[in-house]
Amino acid sequence: MTNDEIKVLIVEIRRYAAHRLSDVARGVETPALAALMVEKFGEGIAKATQLLGVEGCSELGREIDRLVREVDPHYPTHLQYRFEARPAGLAINGAAH
Repeated sequence: MTNDEIKVLIVEIRRYAAHRLSDVARGVETPALAALMVEKFGEGIAKATQLLGVEGCSELGREIDRLVREVDPHYPTHLQYRFEARPAGLAINGAAH
């Protein structure tokens, strides 16, 4: 995979993050949920590049981290809350799932 291909993946992750930010702005998702989704989407892409033996994709990881924090400025705190929750779950309409 070339540097240009990594840039294409970064554009895709940015596009996904922009959709999550839009949903946060519309009140459809919380910043914490949207950031988690960006994180997991990005981690999936990063894992795929790793499995394919791509070298030098640290730029991808840095961009994922930046986007997660852009979507949720309180991400480090929310991440800690998730680690402390046992089990972590979703609360939809007041009910945990």
